[in-house]
Parts: sequence; structure tokens; C-alpha cells
Amino acid sequence: MQNIFKFFQKYSTVFIFLILQLICMVLIFSKNNPYQHSQFANSSNQFIGELYNASNNIEQYFSLKKEIELLRIQNKVLQEKVKGSGNAIGNYFTQREDTIYLQQYQFQSASVIRSTKDKRYNFLTINKGTTNGITKNMGVIGTHGVLGYTVACSDHYSTVLPIIHPKFELAVRHQKSKSFGLLTWSSADNWQTATLNDISDFIPVNIGDTIITTGGDGFFPEGELIGTIQSTEEIPGKGTQLITVKLAESFGNVYSIFVVDDINSNELKQLIDSVELDE
Repeated sequence: MQNIFKFFQKYSTVFIFLILQLICMVLIFSKNNPYQHSQFANSSNQFIGELYNASNNIEQYFSLKKEIELLRIQNKVLQEKVKGSGNAIGNYFTQREDTIYLQQYQFQSASVIRSTKDKRYNFLTINKGTTNGITKNMGVIGTHGVLGYTVACSDHYSTVLPIIHPKFELAVRHQKSKSFGLLTWSSADNWQTATLNDISDFIPVNIGDTIITTGGDGFFPEGELIGTIQSTEEIPGKGTQLITVKLAESFGNVYSIFVVDDINSNELKQLIDSVELDE
């Protein structure tokens, strides 16, 4: 104990100096001195901001491999779209100055900024809106397959009704048999599956078969991947099968997407509406 007292006594001048310095700093940067306080706060905010920025840069650096792989997938998707976006005569594309007769679909990249997958009524929000040419009823696809279609748009954002929503319906095709069916999301499905209806029970359907878009809905080109058959069961007395589809797109980590604009969608809708009015 005596040694401690001797230590403080020996360095008492230093301790008094440090205490006085601390008191001065507190008084200088207190709210009673607004200029010094604001300068200190600004310096602190700038430091914290730079720290977050550096942390974000490091995180982006380590995510480069994943981003590069996503870009490769997106480039492949775009190349396939270009091959199927024109009207062909024989083995050649038509040569017309007016590109409206050459290209039926346009694609715009966007990012998912908010999504849900564990709710009964799930939605996605993307960072493009009407100022980018996005409107209601445009198809949305991810890097692996179909996601859904737009249902509401503001200037800079759009809401997407995904496959994993009870109000979602889409005409699809069993690729192997060319048979048409209706894709819905039932209470028995989770965020990885959907239900395929209206496939006749005499159609040979196997686990692993591919389900694709028909191209006749005004949302997507023909042949966009929906998923693969996970299980099938005959429905007694109805003549159809109850088919569970494993979705190609993972709604758990969706980020990069494409919005699809079908230039001929209005023409298709008018034709369908005219037929319905005649019935």
C-alpha cells in the first residue's frame, strides 16, 4: 500500500495534468461550445463513414467471384434471348429497318432490394420504375429462371408478384410432351416449389422433366425455365395429375434480375379479350 502511495506521490504532477486536460477537452467539445462540438461531431461522422466505406469495399472485394459468376450467367441469358428475339425466314433473320418487326422482347437489368419468401403473400421490390420504362404486367426473370411479373410501379421502384404467391397463375408447358398446364402456388407448397395443374393423366410425366413458359402470356418468351418436376400424383375421377414443380430460381437469395417487355403484348391481349367477349 505504501508503494502505491509513493507511486502516486511521485507522479502526482503528471496525473493532475492529465485530469486537467480531460476536463478541458470535455468543456471545449461540449454543447455549450457549438462550433467546437460541431467540428468534433463532423470529424467523428467522417471517420465512421470512412470506416463503413472501407468495410463495404472489403466485402465487395471478397464477393467479386460470386458477382463475376452471376455476370457470366446473365451474359449467357442475354445471348440466348438475342438468338430467339427475331422473326426468322428459313435459317436467316429478316432484314428490316424498323426494328419493331425484328425484335419482340426487350430486356432491362435491375436488382431486388426487398423480398419475402416465408409469408403467405410474398412480394419482391426492384430498383427500377416508370422512369426506366417499367410498367405493370411485365415479366421478371432471374439468373436461373422465371420469378414473376410486375403488379405496381412508382417512378423509381416496382413491385413484383412472384410465383410463390397464392394469386400467381401462369400458363406453362411440359417440355417433353409439349402439353399445356397452369402453374399456381398452393398451400401445400413452400418457397421452393409450385403446383402444376391440368396435365392429363395419360401424359407420361417423369421426375426431373422440365417445365417452361409458353410464350403466349404476354410476359415471357417461349422456353423460359420454370423448374423441374419433383413429384406427381394422379387425381382420381378428374383425369388429371397433381404435379409438384421444384422452382429453378431460388427465392431465398435472389438479387440480379431482368425485366421483360413484350412489344406485342397489347396486340395479344386485345385478341384474347375479343375472343372472351364473343363467348
